[in-house]
Amino acid sequence: MLTHRFLEFIDAEREVGNTALTLKHHAARTIEITDEHLRIVASLVALHARDLGSEAMYIALREQLARSHDLNNIVVTDRDGRAVSEAAAFPVRSRDVHDRDYFQTLRGQIDDGLVIGRPIPGSSNGKPMLPIARRLIAPDGAFIGIVQAMLDIASFQAVYDAVDNEPGAILSLWRADGTLLVRSPDAPETVGRNFAASDNYRHHAVTGDTRPFWATGLTSGNERVIAHGFVEGYPLYVAASLSKDEVLAPWRRLALTQGILGGGLAVVLVSALLLLARETERRQVADKQIRLLADNVADVFVLGGLDKFPIYVSPAARTVLGYEPEELVGRDPVEHLHPDDRDVFADHWSKLGDEEPPRTCRVRHRHADGHYVWIEASLSLMLDPNDGRTTGYVAALRDVTAHRETEERMRHMALHDALTGLPNRALLHDRLNQALGYAARNHAPFAVLACDLDRFKAVNDSFGHPAGDALLRVVAERMRAVVRSYDTVARLGGDEFAIVVPHLAEPCSANAIANRLIAAVSEPIDLDGHRVEIGVSIGFTVCIDGDVGSDELFKRADIALYEAKAAGRNTYREFCAEAGARIATHGQLGLDMRDAIRRGEFRLVYQPVVEAATGAVVSFEALMRWRHPTRGEISPGVFIPVAEETGLIVPLGAWALQEACQEAMNWPAHVRVAVNVSAVQLRRDGLEEAVLTALAVSRLPSDRLKLEVTESVLMQDADTALACLHRLRDMGVRIALDDFGTGYSSLSYLRRFPFDKLKIDRAFIRDIADPDAAAIVRAVVGLGERLGMGIVAEGVETAEQLDLVRREGCHEVQGFLFSRPLPADEALAYLQLPHALVAA
Repeated sequence: MLTHRFLEFIDAEREVGNTALTLKHHAARTIEITDEHLRIVASLVALHARDLGSEAMYIALREQLARSHDLNNIVVTDRDGRAVSEAAAFPVRSRDVHDRDYFQTLRGQIDDGLVIGRPIPGSSNGKPMLPIARRLIAPDGAFIGIVQAMLDIASFQAVYDAVDNEPGAILSLWRADGTLLVRSPDAPETVGRNFAASDNYRHHAVTGDTRPFWATGLTSGNERVIAHGFVEGYPLYVAASLSKDEVLAPWRRLALTQGILGGGLAVVLVSALLLLARETERRQVADKQIRLLADNVADVFVLGGLDKFPIYVSPAARTVLGYEPEELVGRDPVEHLHPDDRDVFADHWSKLGDEEPPRTCRVRHRHADGHYVWIEASLSLMLDPNDGRTTGYVAALRDVTAHRETEERMRHMALHDALTGLPNRALLHDRLNQALGYAARNHAPFAVLACDLDRFKAVNDSFGHPAGDALLRVVAERMRAVVRSYDTVARLGGDEFAIVVPHLAEPCSANAIANRLIAAVSEPIDLDGHRVEIGVSIGFTVCIDGDVGSDELFKRADIALYEAKAAGRNTYREFCAEAGARIATHGQLGLDMRDAIRRGEFRLVYQPVVEAATGAVVSFEALMRWRHPTRGEISPGVFIPVAEETGLIVPLGAWALQEACQEAMNWPAHVRVAVNVSAVQLRRDGLEEAVLTALAVSRLPSDRLKLEVTESVLMQDADTALACLHRLRDMGVRIALDDFGTGYSSLSYLRRFPFDKLKIDRAFIRDIADPDAAAIVRAVVGLGERLGMGIVAEGVETAEQLDLVRREGCHEVQGFLFSRPLPADEALAYLQLPHALVAA
């Protein structure tokens, strides 16, 4: 009798141990699938950090959500716990998780491990959800938020309830800290409670003890046999348990039978028969439990022997692999693997007995229709609980083909430009390093080209961003068509491209490539019926021995590109050391300008604008000058472009406004002051404030201030610039269009903004003796009169030019014939001169 009782205990321990092992695999696969979605989203966030609230990010999250039947939502939050994007709604709903346990844990942890939170009610249906989250980090490692998935706990409950357990059996899922997540049979009052103070948790769960043990059940209160299964790599464990009373029920029935039948041989026979029946029943029940659990998961579940041959394959094989389960039972699984992956599987199998075996391996499994399916296989050895002997293996096979495709797309996105499909900066650097290595080994020349499109911004502003995107795609295709298949054309961002050309036949071949690129890009482009033409400026450097670093090569190509732009654009230049020295000087000039602003080294001079007929001063144009401490007087043509590139033109422009307005208060009330405004000032916020401040501090009436802008200013962000100018004009400030005739769309801008003055560019005045130039001046004067705009002729240097501009109808003139730009005190003195004599 005692022997029978002992066997009941042994069988019960074996049964709960096998059930816990099966539950562990199910939990591991479910969390792994969810974790993959989180990792993919984390990668998307890293690539598109600036577009988290966009509809494109919502669509990407929704795609991940659609691939899972168990997830209720996927949410991305910022570093303060506020939702910035989610898969369930667009735009994102107001949501704050900063006080949730998983968010606090992730914000404080150093690594990027997965965290599982306490169950919470779902926002849409109120059903309990399991938050599963990962930390999001910036490139510098700083915490920037989390990505969380809401796993429907009912998916676990349904699987556990479907298992045909013996009476009194309990299956459960636990968080690593002792919080109960799922219990079957369901006991809602226990789910979500923490049992970390219990002996069961402290003596078995914390230590990772997988051996069955007998103890009082935490949620049942009776004595039970319990086995744990710990989910490797994730903060979860499972438990299966049987009631002692139910375990001993067959033994009690046996004892009762023996009492009725009496002793002797009959007792022995009945005992043996009942023992055999009990053993058979137990094995059938255990087998049924495993099969029911396996039938309820999408993965293929396999039980096999030490010869690798499966003895059971779950019905999911029909869906995943196309085979009937019976077709795979008893067959060597290796014969279905892709030949290139058989060594991978063999290596994985050989390591199963190691102290820390690999968790999974990925191989290609032949589908019944002939194609290959990517499978992630998770294998574990089955051990006899009595002697620890290996008896076989259990495996879960999951179709990860779609995930592999997603990974490939993510890898492509990480290395390619989304708009053009060209390699991005990261892949370009990799290809460049390959070219450097080859050149170092073989002394083979190669070239690096830096390319900037000319007039792209004007097209983008005129026709809109969709047209600009279409243009960039056309340019990308043209560049690809010009170079060889193994050359690398990359888009670095905006209208910047770079090309690595390895294996040059000879160094001068780079010139021919640059010429072909310029010719290809310059061809007219049709944008939805609009014909546009752009150009490309190219700078390149040639490397022969591979003894120069990649960063230095890019720097040299950029220096050459700068030279090409300075040469008039739509051309190319090769790097030379002298150009590098000029650029270095250019950079030093920017640093010197910062010091000059602090030291007050800049000053204004004033050139008069006079009436053509009388020479009476109408206004002064304020012009900026800079005397460098060591280099002497530096031309505005040199330092103004540097100020614009560095952004220093903004504080310089604000200073010039205040200085000019203050000086104008010393002049007669009818004399205005004109101040030039840069494109950078118009693009950035603060110009209107700078004007208001200058007028308020100086107390100069607004109609005595004139701002002069060039047509090139209006070619960039035209709508923004014109809106700003309209607001300034509404204040009473006058607006003049400088250098008229040098832009691309003069007449269109005249229709869009009522300028107070048009200043004819000095190039037309210089050649006014030429009939064609005179005709242009005459046409501009007539246009200005019809539009109610005054005309100023710039660059009048001779009496002949003055006579001719008078004859063509110009009423105001400016130039060296009257005066060079004057310091403030001399400008004041100039106002006292007899104007008729000056004009004569």
